[in-house]
Amino acid sequence: MRPILIIFALYFSLNGYTQNHSNTAVIYTDQVITTDYIGNGVQWSAYPHADSPEAEWGDLMTAKKWKMIFDRLDFMRPKLVRVMDQANWRYLKGFDQKGEPILDFNSPEVKTLQKLLDYCQKNKITVLFGEWGCPSQIKGSDSSGHFKGANDPGWINMIVKYLDFLINTKGYTCLKYYNLVNEPNGYWASTEGNWEEWSEGVKMLHKALTENGLVAKIQIAGPDVVAEYDNPVSKYTGIEWVAESTRQLDDQLGIYEIHAYTNYDLVQSGNFAKLYSGIAQLAKRVKKPIIFGEIGFDKMTEENQKRVKTDRYASEDSQMSVYDFSYGVDMADVAIQIMNSGYSGAAAWDLDDAMHTLGDQGDKSKLKRWGFWNSLGTEICNNPADENIRPWFYSWSLLCRYFPNGINIVKSDSIAIEGVRMVAGVKEGAITIALVNNGSLNQKLQLKLDGSLILKSFKKFIYSNTIRPVDGKGFPVPQETGFLNLSGGEMQVEIPAKSLIMYTTFNF
Repeated sequence: MRPILIIFALYFSLNGYTQNHSNTAVIYTDQVITTDYIGNGVQWSAYPHADSPEAEWGDLMTAKKWKMIFDRLDFMRPKLVRVMDQANWRYLKGFDQKGEPILDFNSPEVKTLQKLLDYCQKNKITVLFGEWGCPSQIKGSDSSGHFKGANDPGWINMIVKYLDFLINTKGYTCLKYYNLVNEPNGYWASTEGNWEEWSEGVKMLHKALTENGLVAKIQIAGPDVVAEYDNPVSKYTGIEWVAESTRQLDDQLGIYEIHAYTNYDLVQSGNFAKLYSGIAQLAKRVKKPIIFGEIGFDKMTEENQKRVKTDRYASEDSQMSVYDFSYGVDMADVAIQIMNSGYSGAAAWDLDDAMHTLGDQGDKSKLKRWGFWNSLGTEICNNPADENIRPWFYSWSLLCRYFPNGINIVKSDSIAIEGVRMVAGVKEGAITIALVNNGSLNQKLQLKLDGSLILKSFKKFIYSNTIRPVDGKGFPVPQETGFLNLSGGEMQVEIPAKSLIMYTTFNF
């Protein structure tokens, strides 16, 4: 059945807007790019430095802190959460005299993780779960020599026991996908870019999941690579890791997944979509979904590293633009290009500064500042204001909330205005349209939908440097509400420079 199509009649001042009457963008709601979209979301770790009395910082994640996080996520409504952990942070407590691992699935650290998973389970969030890499260091004990790498049977066996506990014993059906090693093509990974080690580990894990009756409950995600990075000692380039995964490992992988820490020029020019749509097609050819497990912007720019040095609590692995309004526009821009390129979701890196430190050594002066806030701003930085919501929460939360799970991302004509991009999604007669103007000029375009037209209530949100209305909690509220009206088959949309505008008829 053809979806119900909607037209808006909106009235704005013409002052300061560039006339582009020839630019008519059409949304084709019956031409689907991606069906059953998983959704957008975040990377969320279970606070390894503050998760128990024995943690480096102590048990700082109090019930009050968790409630603050949950309340903010209640508004965002993420539908994809990537949870990466480490055996020796949670359940691997050492080795006995025979060299066998000592596992404790009821440790305080595992119970902290369960608070996070309980939230995801309750809210029907798809969780991409996994471990950063092969265990290399146990708290208080050297584990070198116990595991040889991603293809070590001992580690694979441990992973399966843990998953059996979480899925079958605890009932976490939200755990849908599993990552074996973070960014395995990187020199920084436990695999150091070794394709053979990683791919053999994937095959071993798939076999073990099958033998233990778990393969129908949780599937392996991969290759989890930084696609724009080519490791000189690796057998394949970053993109070739994806291609070879589809060729050699498709029987073992349930979903394809990549990362990007891209540059601003690539996104602002619109060329990000050109590069990454080709990567998406690799997964489409084998009829599997593909997602971004991490998305963010390059931290190693000269300007960013200068800003890092002015913050006594920031490590070099920080993106200081999270404090800036502009980061919310850039992240909205890249999300729109991701959705239009055929991906099924994207998780922003990351939720909270309090989750990680450089090398995860627990140094309070080397936080990874990437979050929407710092939940431990008072305790770590003596700065309660650091716990406040940062600007980019506004745009990213809207892109999570109003592109819900199961929405169909539909085709729209390219907009021939520099810096302007649009994405639309429809589900059960409701529609969301998001437009970003990442250029320096105010712009205007004609928007047309290709079918039947009805009246329907809508909400309009705007995220700009001067206008982004919020409620008492700092959550976005509509700039305008009303009814969508037929107006000659198309509507005129005016978009301020450096802004996001969203129209939605979803009633939540």
